[in-house]
Amino acid sequence: MNVSDMNYTADDFDADSHVSADEALGRLLAGNRAYVEALDHERDISPERIQDLFENGQRPFATVIACADSRVVPEHIFMAGLGELFVIRVAGNVVGPIELASAVYACEHLHTRLLLVLGHTHCGAIKAALDGEEGAVAAITGKISEAIGGASDPYEASVLNTNAALVALRESPELARLEAAGTLALRGAIYHTHCGVVDFL
Repeated sequence: MNVSDMNYTADDFDADSHVSADEALGRLLAGNRAYVEALDHERDISPERIQDLFENGQRPFATVIACADSRVVPEHIFMAGLGELFVIRVAGNVVGPIELASAVYACEHLHTRLLLVLGHTHCGAIKAALDGEEGAVAAITGKISEAIGGASDPYEASVLNTNAALVALRESPELARLEAAGTLALRGAIYHTHCGVVDFL
């Protein structure tokens, strides 16, 4: 069965359990559906939850590498509460040594079984790469330009850039070992900034 056909709701999971990659993906899909339809965010950000996380530590069900764009907030996009997602944000959702180290930490030490790279439409970093911007942003635009090659369509570039990040993650011996063992799934997705919908690649 395709995971998009599963009838999960955001309340079907214990946020503190280390769910499988398919269950984590189902929860993200359900959360995104709730986000697109919602007028308010009702996930747990209570004082009790804060105290629980302080006393017992974090137990996120997925790791998300996302762009630093202020419109792209994984905790809202997937209607997640405190402690549910381990989020790594960097302009252009590129993967360098720091992002990779953070992902390895989450997957090895916090045991998240889903690692999602979340690209998005109308990305400023993608546009900067397409426009050939240099200077301080070159550390990011250079990576993106390498990833997208001769692509000129912004959406295609976002997909290529997201897939390149997945390739970079799979070059990590630690993540490759976890994926080969079946305890980690790596996926890519694109968030549509005009409507809030996430398309999984």
